Amino acid sequence: MTAESTSYGALEDALRDAQALLETEQFGPGLAAIQRLLDGLPDHEEASRDLQYRLLISRGTALTKLDCFDQVLDDCARMLDLVSLDQPSARRASVMIQMSFAQANLLMPEQALRAAHIALQDGLQLQDGLLTAQALERLAMAYLSMGDGETATTLMFEALGQMNQHSSDYERIRRYSNAMHLICSLFDAYVEAEKYVEASAILDRAVGFNDQASELAPQVASQYIGCMWRANQARWHRRCGRHQMARGAFLDLAQRAAVAGWHAVRRPVLLELALMEEGQCRPYEATALLRAVFEPAGLRVRDLVALPALRALERLYGETGQMEQATAARQELDKRQGRRQQAAQRAQTQMAGLSERIVAALAEADRKRLDDVIRQLRDQRKPANDVRLRDQDWQE
Repeated sequence: MTAESTSYGALEDALRDAQALLETEQFGPGLAAIQRLLDGLPDHEEASRDLQYRLLISRGTALTKLDCFDQVLDDCARMLDLVSLDQPSARRASVMIQMSFAQANLLMPEQALRAAHIALQDGLQLQDGLLTAQALERLAMAYLSMGDGETATTLMFEALGQMNQHSSDYERIRRYSNAMHLICSLFDAYVEAEKYVEASAILDRAVGFNDQASELAPQVASQYIGCMWRANQARWHRRCGRHQMARGAFLDLAQRAAVAGWHAVRRPVLLELALMEEGQCRPYEATALLRAVFEPAGLRVRDLVALPALRALERLYGETGQMEQATAARQELDKRQGRRQQAAQRAQTQMAGLSERIVAALAEADRKRLDDVIRQLRDQRKPANDVRLRDQDWQE
């Protein structure tokens, strides 16, 4: 065995160790380990480029969980220099999927749509069911951000159809979980828009796969993804009015996630429980649960959870006469929204040249069709007609 192969073997072991840290939400040590590996890679070697790509993909997954979406785009730009941008490949598709998710969260759905479309082209051409399903999910997210809930739902169910042909139970339950999450988000948007018929109808769409997913979940080896599915299923139960069933699931999941240290499960569950308490006119119990959402203080709460939690805290503190705390909650909410806008503006700047490269990667006919779709969605965004998600202010 050569010294070079031994060296790369050690790097592979170190990568697996770093990934294990990230999977258990030890983000500080895991990200530091990945940075050390990146810094130590030799230049201009094919094996080094391969490892660099895998390190950046792993870091992007972790940074996504920390809402560091502008940093994710930086890494995506680096990865595009490591893959062939003008040729379909699984790696190009994976970068585009990660990029699309970051762009959608940075209020850039048009760019997210283009990146997801390239990923879908690659997945279909490579006949890769997993990549195709992931790309369809990213397209669904972009359409939902742009106010087209009907198309988003269609695409999400197309993603489920792709994964039903896939052998991995893990990936299938992920798709079911994501679909349930989208259905609940779309229900909330319809209710806020006072479109109650549409809200009821979207909940019914989950009936077709709920039993199938419930049977599958116990067979999946990953307890984490199983709990994530159950959390989204409980969100659905709550919105369907099955409050006792939802509460029981939420309480069990909160306990399990606390023991395991799964904050990505625990915090959204606590938010749901708090909203249930508020609905039952128990403001102090709701407030205690919301405060627990932000524990431990050292680990950042994702905006997807933090923003509605801060709104609820402001509302509840105001109702109970705790005006100083209500003001503090509002200030923290404004601060978070300001940081989000700044990150979006930074991303717009750094995406300027990259967007041209992405557009160039689209076939001419597909690019024109996509431009037409985007124009139609822009025209449809009238206050009386569109579906708006909270914290999704579309930036062109």
